[in-house]
Amino acid sequence: MSEKDKQENEPAIKWQKVFDNIWLLFLLSLLISGVIYNAWGLYDLLHVPPAP
Repeated sequence: MSEKDKQENEPAIKWQKVFDNIWLLFLLSLLISGVIYNAWGLYDLLHVPPAP
């Protein structure tokens, strides 16, 4: 058995299945960008100087 055949018969690793799922990647991108955007917005709101 050649080396190429051995690699093709091995099951895909866990992360490869995650990266192959386009919808999961889409949802992760929405989640990550939403969390960062909201955290940045809250940070800006908390650091606004009070009005005179």
